[in-house]
Amino acid sequence: MTPWTSYTQSNVLEIPEGLLGVFQLAKGEANISYVGRADQDLRASLLEHLDKGFTHFQWVQLPWVKETYEMQCRLYHHSGGKKRLENLDHPQPPEGKLWQCHVSSNTPSMCEL
Repeated sequence: MTPWTSYTQSNVLEIPEGLLGVFQLAKGEANISYVGRADQDLRASLLEHLDKGFTHFQWVQLPWVKETYEMQCRLYHHSGGKKRLENLDHPQPPEGKLWQCHVSSNTPSMCEL
């Protein structure tokens, strides 16, 4: 993961277009509030959350879509899941994929965290 950075449009625009990856958003440095992923364009995904009260972000580029899903699941659980994060639901695999969350060993709809 990159170091925590102020979550501003200019900082997000420094990320190259078209990268796959995952990101964490915080309200206060290192106070993780949201875990997201980008299966097509990390920069575009980060820009979607800009005016939602987050102050810092960090991200990591990943080579494959399956890895973005699996990493998002790991970060989601590690950060407290739906009991602590602002994510509305457990991460879902891309449309048409039946990948399971390896942290909970359940399908995302059955995951309790």
